[in-house]
Amino acid sequence: MELLFVLVIWALFCYGVYKFSDSKGRNNTLWTLIAVLFSPLVAFIILLFMPKTLEKQAEEAKRLKELMKD
Repeated sequence: MELLFVLVIWALFCYGVYKFSDSKGRNNTLWTLIAVLFSPLVAFIILLFMPKTLEKQAEEAKRLKELMKD
């Protein structure tokens, strides 16, 4: 029973890394794999210090420009 609980918590943390890498514009599959193989905490800390990709920054700037237009 405890093992199931640990696996569910581990999977939730890996899902958090998946969503956080998506918000940074990074490769979701790669970062989830890193989180599963090593540690979700390590993957999250590395992603925390990585800047957003240029494509993600441009996408957010475009969205902000459209919001300001209205």
